[in-house]
Amino acid sequence: MARHRKDLGARKHMRVELYKPGFLIPAPDAPWIECQIVDVSDNGVRLDVGALAVPKLFGLAFTERGEVLRVCALVWRQGELVGARFVTAKQLREGFEPDDADPKRKTLVE
Repeated sequence: MARHRKDLGARKHMRVELYKPGFLIPAPDAPWIECQIVDVSDNGVRLDVGALAVPKLFGLAFTERGEVLRVCALVWRQGELVGARFVTAKQLREGFEPDDADPKRKTLVE
């Protein structure tokens, strides 16, 4: 269920709660690892990954067959939850580094 912008505090984009299975792709040839997509916005996603180690840059499949894929940069971790922002193809072509993420981000907990 979407929340109204007034309920989001300082958030710039509305988040949509999903609570649906997704698949974290840690590397191009690595096996996909099931996770739960908690919510999503225009710029990023919050995932429940349990105790799984999450790389700074990873793929996310929103469907079991991979019809919907996004590249993500890890922004924060709090226990079993991680927050990541979407990385565009243009950013990747221009040599995006995960540490280039928003300087106002929460500190990564590794």
